[in-house]
Amino acid sequence: MKWLWVLLRRLTGGLLFALLVVLFVFVVLWDSVVITIPAGHGGVMWYRFFGGTVATPGPPLREGINLIYPWDRIFVYNLRLQARGKDYQVVSKDGLHYTITMNYRWEPFPRNLGILHRHIGPDYEKNLLIPEIGSVARHVVSRYTAVSLFSDRRADVQKLIYEEIVATSLRNGIGKPGEGPKTTNVIKLENILITEVFLPDQIRGAIENKLEQAQIVDEYKFRVARERLESERKAVEAEGIRRFQETVAPAITPSYLRWRGIEATLKLSQSNNSKVVIIGSGPGGLPIILDGVDRKSEPAPSLSQALAPARVPSPQPPAPPTAEGTEARPAPVPERSTNQSPR
Repeated sequence: MKWLWVLLRRLTGGLLFALLVVLFVFVVLWDSVVITIPAGHGGVMWYRFFGGTVATPGPPLREGINLIYPWDRIFVYNLRLQARGKDYQVVSKDGLHYTITMNYRWEPFPRNLGILHRHIGPDYEKNLLIPEIGSVARHVVSRYTAVSLFSDRRADVQKLIYEEIVATSLRNGIGKPGEGPKTTNVIKLENILITEVFLPDQIRGAIENKLEQAQIVDEYKFRVARERLESERKAVEAEGIRRFQETVAPAITPSYLRWRGIEATLKLSQSNNSKVVIIGSGPGGLPIILDGVDRKSEPAPSLSQALAPARVPSPQPPAPPTAEGTEARPAPVPERSTNQSPR
């Protein structure tokens, strides 16, 4: 029984030692054995002894902890929507060199992540996206002038760049969203925006001045159109006034004018200003308003004159009495004799 007890003690010591060795190796190789894939990312498996990269279309390695052999590797890719801005040197149709800033958004196709890793690699943005977008952008911009790209054709240019990039997806592997699971594209290009156009200062100033002058021309066109409409409005208004006068004039009788004159006299009598009104048989049967003017030789007032407010006459000095049929003349000034002798 003694020898059995000694054997158990020896086996227990060896097993404990082996467990300590395995634990030490596991701690040392932790980063190579336990791979953590963060949220929004996917992994591509690479086997050192069993064929390398797994390029078969399918879902990537899941998020969280993945255990692998220490001699294998997992490459992690960001599967979220990403955006980047890049400056490109371009040449316009009229031979002008300038710089444009393009902003593009993309994300990898998760099912084809292994193909992306095998053929392009983790630096696919630098090796695929930037050169491809720059090449197509230079080709498209060369069809337009700098003025059109700077002012009103920018949306057309960026749309044409996007369409040409996704149209050559069989060559570059850049497709558009909404493609089916059988696609062989490795990148989904969401959109492309031209955010800035950097022209030389002199060219930029000349273009802005040209656009300003064009706006001024449009402003004058609107002014001319407005004046033309105003002229037509005045013509219509004058025609209406003429027809009104032709309709109303036959109905204006002396009785109507006298009635309006009486109304004007009542309004004048209610005024706070001083006035002298004699109710009697004036010209046309209207009241006599003393304002120092002889009314006997004047015709009857018109409608506008009858409706006009009465003027209060200013005081006049009384005229000297004269004999009938003679004119009043000033008395002669006696002349002083120059032959009078001194007293």
